[in-house]
Amino acid sequence: MKRLAPVVFSVAVLVGCGSTPEVNWLQNSQVIINRVNVELNSYLWVNLMPTAGEEQQQSIHGSLALQSEQQLPANLTVESLILKQGHSEWTLNATDLDTRTHSENEWEVVFTSDIEINTERYVDLAVLLDDAGKKRWLVEKSVKVNKVY
Repeated sequence: MKRLAPVVFSVAVLVGCGSTPEVNWLQNSQVIINRVNVELNSYLWVNLMPTAGEEQQQSIHGSLALQSEQQLPANLTVESLILKQGHSEWTLNATDLDTRTHSENEWEVVFTSDIEINTERYVDLAVLLDDAGKKRWLVEKSVKVNKVY
């Protein structure tokens, strides 16, 4: 049993290091990563334009701006996005997100999802950023879901 304890401890440490950090919903929309202040500004909308010959499905669209006055870290990646409304949470992984570089100081993360969100209520967002293994959350609270006609 004494020989097994170090092995179990090592496995637990390795598993813990590889896991996603818990979201601190009290975090704000700015974080310092690699001595660069990164700010999150989000815009959400649903497209309610009628389409001919197709059944309209109400998808939520998002445009999340990552901005800084300095150059954003080169190895910065967006790992996931969590949308929270009341007690409901929806997670979008990196494969569900598209990152576009507008300049060295501004990136845009876009997505479209069929999650059923109440468009009359505000949404909280949490974006998980990874900078060479250092993972940090950016949280923006009370984001309005706009309606496009």
